Amino acid sequence: MSTHQSEQIVIIGGGIMGLCSAYYLLTASPKSSVTLIENCRSIAPGASSYAAGFLAGGTGNSWQGMPSRPLARLSWKLHVELAEKLDGARKYGFRETKAVGLAVGGEGEQRSAYRVLPKGKEELVEHDWLRGEREDLTGDGGIGQLDPAQFCRVLHATCTTLGLKTHYGCDPVAVSPPSSTGPRTLTINQTSPKSSSINIDFTKLLITAGPWTAALLDRLSLPQLPIINLPGHSVIIRPALSSKELPAEAVFAGISTTAGGHRTSTSKSKSARSLTAEELSEGYTKSPELFTRASGVVYLAGENTIPSTTNPLAGLGGPHKLPPKAEDVKTLVDPALIKRLTTSAGVVSPNLDINTGAVLEAAQFCYRPITPDGEPIIDEIEKSVYVASGHGPWGITLAPGTGKVMSEMMLGKELSADISKLRAARFKQSNGKL
Repeated sequence: MSTHQSEQIVIIGGGIMGLCSAYYLLTASPKSSVTLIENCRSIAPGASSYAAGFLAGGTGNSWQGMPSRPLARLSWKLHVELAEKLDGARKYGFRETKAVGLAVGGEGEQRSAYRVLPKGKEELVEHDWLRGEREDLTGDGGIGQLDPAQFCRVLHATCTTLGLKTHYGCDPVAVSPPSSTGPRTLTINQTSPKSSSINIDFTKLLITAGPWTAALLDRLSLPQLPIINLPGHSVIIRPALSSKELPAEAVFAGISTTAGGHRTSTSKSKSARSLTAEELSEGYTKSPELFTRASGVVYLAGENTIPSTTNPLAGLGGPHKLPPKAEDVKTLVDPALIKRLTTSAGVVSPNLDINTGAVLEAAQFCYRPITPDGEPIIDEIEKSVYVASGHGPWGITLAPGTGKVMSEMMLGKELSADISKLRAARFKQSNGKL
């Protein structure tokens, strides 16, 4: 157990992992100072704002791989607690939902490329907003949804009242070597309001830089970790004005085609339609994921193709080259991939067809951090230096649990979840180095 009464803690990365970690550090150790470093001009400028906000972590069906399941269970409990404490239903659209598998035009189609979907049971009831044969994946519950951008803003405001200090527009450039005589130092270059170099002392450093984590570790001469990036486009669609209020559901669809490239009927329903020849030639997202939000819009994703667009500043964190800052990723939105998503939206639901009354409110793109085995890394990688990254498509689900466990690790407390299989050591090379 730690004997420290207080710590000087610095967190690099103002996304959902950094914010949840800051919250649990501040509530568990009010005497500690916590400073957040964000190189962009706002909180959560990347995937933490553009993700679906899907939550799956109850004690029923298992959605994650075995190593992450204890963390998912803890995270669901904490999401519910946070929603009660922070008025989440009103402030960031938190609500419990159902989960649905949908076969559109056939059976056996893959319904998610990067999630482990649980087995479900067939639904025989006709539903008028979706085309296709439904399967209930809800299990015993623990399924929910929130608006991640709003969640991050609310959590940052809460942390600020607890004493969090936030520096925007800052690039970390150096870390002093480990010392047995006192705190280490992080050097940052600040560009706003004026250019300057600042040294910040710390006793504990946490890196939660998402897909930029590997590049940042390299820049700071810290142990390397195999964290790459997963691209993902998404759209937000407001259903046609004539639509009824949509049910609270997360829908994982698989759209079938025949070997010859012709669309089969999208379902046994009379409302089914086929893809046009133009749609077939332009392509469509075959495994779309749809999430109805409390605000009345539908978030749709599942297009993880590498964009054909380029950014002249891109060059970090392969295999898909990243621009230096998360806020620059918006320049990489690929209209062709957005078109694939909107085409699939119209096939899955007549309410979401932008050619017949639905409205495309946002076209988005982000990168998510992912590891070779698809599981996150939560660990101390060097004396007083910690990393929480690589959560792939489960970042929003796992964030509160990650933040709590990381705070406990940094403060020398007993961990609330078993993360033994999420340690960095699983990626050690033959020479013993990370």
